[in-house]
Formats: sequence, structure tokens, C-alpha cells
Amino acid sequence: MSCPYYYWNNHFACRKANKDVNEDTYYKYCRNYDYGDCPIYKGQTSSDSGGCYLTSACIAAKGLPDDCYELQTLRHFRDTYLRAKENGASDIEHYYRVAPRIVYEISSQINPQEIFSELYETLVRPCVTLIEQTKLEDAYLLYKRVAIELEQEYLATI
Repeated sequence: MSCPYYYWNNHFACRKANKDVNEDTYYKYCRNYDYGDCPIYKGQTSSDSGGCYLTSACIAAKGLPDDCYELQTLRHFRDTYLRAKENGASDIEHYYRVAPRIVYEISSQINPQEIFSELYETLVRPCVTLIEQTKLEDAYLLYKRVAIELEQEYLATI
């Protein structure tokens, strides 16, 4: 299974970078879904605006752009509220270690679009609503709980 940000329709293209890539780039970086080696993600740290792996996959499943309101809201939440929380930085780092693998495992399922669309409805949208209501701790707890559940479900056998 390949990175859900890449697609092939008579050419390889990266939705994340919004440009075509050659077949060599696809096979070298995208096919094995290795964000650590991907030139688009390489060098990103938790202070960058990217790295919302689960949210990005859900957004892609819904056909929304990478700069959509939901993704911008959750990135801002991460970069402000979560980063300032005690243990926030370690939560972010843990998420960055496991989330790409979770997305990869979900992408390997028979019905990834369905799973990501459901996560959009049960995770992304509710977290954005909680943030809009300034229920920031509730949004944090919901996202963390679901991420842990996904980690247990999809990475327990790896």
C-alpha cells in the first residue's frame, strides 16, 4: 500500500506537495509509506504546520484540501494549546512516531476510505467542534483516546 497523499492517474502526483512526481520518487519514498525518508516530510519537526497524519488522511478521504478549516484548526490547536501543556511535547512526539504507521495500516485495509471517513465524523469533526466551543481539554482527551485506541487496534500485532 502506498501513501494516501500520492495518487496515480496516468502519472504519479503528490496531493501534499500539489505537484507531479516521477515514478522513481514514488517507489523510493511513497510506496512504502515511509514519512521519515519522504522529501516532503523530511526535516519536519513538531513545530511545523504539517504532521497531522490521521487528520490529513481523514481530510483526504472526504476530498477536502490540505488547507481546509478542520486541518488548520487542529494544527493551530496542536501548536498552541497542546504544545503548552505539560507533557504536550511528548504526546506530540509519540503521535509522530505512531500515527504514520496507523495511517499505513488503515490504508492497507479493505475499506480505508470508509474507515477514514468514519474517523472524520467521530474524531476530526467533534474535536473541531470542541475547540470552537473552547473545550480544549475535552478536544485533547478525545483525540488522545481515539489515537491510543487506533494504536492498540492497528499496531498491536506489528
